[in-house]
Amino acid sequence: MKMKKALGAVCALVMSAVLLPRVLPVTESSEVSAAESGPVSYYGQLQTSGNRIIGSSYSEPVQVKGMSFFWSNWQGQYWNSGTVDRMVNEFKCEILRCSLGVDDQGSIYSGGDVGALRSVMDAAIAKDIYVIVDWHSHGAHNNTNAAKSFFSEIARDYGKYDNVIFELYNEPTMVSWSAVKGYAEQVIPEIRKYSDNLILVGTPTWSQDVDAAANDPINDSNVAYVLHFYAGTHGGDLRGKGDAALSKNAAVFVSEWGTVNADGDGSVNVGSTEQWLSWMDSNKLSWCNWAISSKAEGSSIFGGDGSSLTEAGNYLKKILNAHAENAVWRTVPKGSSETEPQTTDSQPQTTTSTTQTQTVERLSLPVTGNAVLEAENYAAMSGVELEDCAQGGKNVGYIEAGDWMSYPISVPQTMKYELTLDAASESGGGQIAFSCGGNTLGTLDIPATGGWQNWQQFKVTLELPAGESDLKLNAQQGGYNVDKITFTAVGGQASVGDVNRDGNVNVRDAVMLCKYLVGDEQLDDEQAKQADLDDNQTINAIDLTLLKQMLLRQ
Repeated sequence: MKMKKALGAVCALVMSAVLLPRVLPVTESSEVSAAESGPVSYYGQLQTSGNRIIGSSYSEPVQVKGMSFFWSNWQGQYWNSGTVDRMVNEFKCEILRCSLGVDDQGSIYSGGDVGALRSVMDAAIAKDIYVIVDWHSHGAHNNTNAAKSFFSEIARDYGKYDNVIFELYNEPTMVSWSAVKGYAEQVIPEIRKYSDNLILVGTPTWSQDVDAAANDPINDSNVAYVLHFYAGTHGGDLRGKGDAALSKNAAVFVSEWGTVNADGDGSVNVGSTEQWLSWMDSNKLSWCNWAISSKAEGSSIFGGDGSSLTEAGNYLKKILNAHAENAVWRTVPKGSSETEPQTTDSQPQTTTSTTQTQTVERLSLPVTGNAVLEAENYAAMSGVELEDCAQGGKNVGYIEAGDWMSYPISVPQTMKYELTLDAASESGGGQIAFSCGGNTLGTLDIPATGGWQNWQQFKVTLELPAGESDLKLNAQQGGYNVDKITFTAVGGQASVGDVNRDGNVNVRDAVMLCKYLVGDEQLDDEQAKQADLDDNQTINAIDLTLLKQMLLRQ
């Protein structure tokens, strides 16, 4: 925030109020009960955890697979409970995507399709599978108000169900990520009034630029970014964009993909499809295939008679049924883990562990000085193990990509801290991402130190939010051990009047402010915030008088 020494001209922004028709009629809140036991009862609500999606009842990465309906305004004959039953019973779908047809100006093609959408959602909830509400548009940002109204009412009626996932924008075309992000940041609060369920956000270039989204993520704790591909057209270059997003700790969801060309037509490309399936499986990415349709094109799973299966239909049925044979929720009793312990030649196995929680004391961080956190004192973790440490006590080890540890902390005010990690690595190449409340704060690379117990210190500066939160260490890349973490206060968003940002309001701040007013001192943006005591965007003698009064009261 830039401050001016003198008050400039006052600008008024005049906005025109536009009265828009309601997208949905006000209806009574839907009440639907699951008639069967499926993946939702097993996994629970889907939630992002670093670059993975887990369940509220299952803390390992979750991967669900299913089909996407075609545009509601063109293939509406399939938007009914009978199709849902067939997709679940015959195709073994765990998730269905409802592509509500929205034009390039962001308006629903046919208001009647909303009733069909609700019918499909009700049927999916009854089947205990996941269902995506997809605002299926290439120009949603052109009519943000329509999307806000729609998602507000759908979230109000269905946001309480763990089954429901909100997809805000199908495929932005040649627009910037900043434009898509700005649109999403207006729609998401409408959903959050009623639901904390998973939200999917499409990315530019027909939902291919997930790397751009990962470089500038949305500030919400349960958002994943959408990647779309068609195996006949897309290959390793697009998978590279997905890898780049995952490396930035962004969660990725493949809400639409095809076995054919990007125009939705052509023959099934088995070779490329198998490569994509392998990549999605290795990264635990959930997906929906395009499309439940009988349109005369290669991606449709139904033939011209509306019921028989096409080449793509038979192929997808085979893929989904093969997945069903080993799906965790079908094969592993709840409370068990399908994860087997892994061993290496250079680090002998000590303790087998996948996901674990324990009660620990919340660490209070100081305004000045430092505090030390032993790495084994996590409140929760996934995938790591403990071993005897050459520095005494235990250290966290066997850290692989996707593993994480979570530590409860209390921060007196928004502050910057230098974190010093005692780490050791025989091979090196590891990276840690730090996050609070789902927001990534920074990353730290861990190079080779010459051995698993050859400890060295590595530093990163993070701004931690005020209050109680959980600091999460997410392993972007593995191959290192961590013993302890030292937090050293280096300043942050200090109290008003703390001009020099040392954690105290005293005469030194008054001297600094005096020097600034006579031109002998410069203030950076953060210092200027604290110097503007009357918060009028101007720093002048009034602020100095207020500061003096504050000091006299002290």
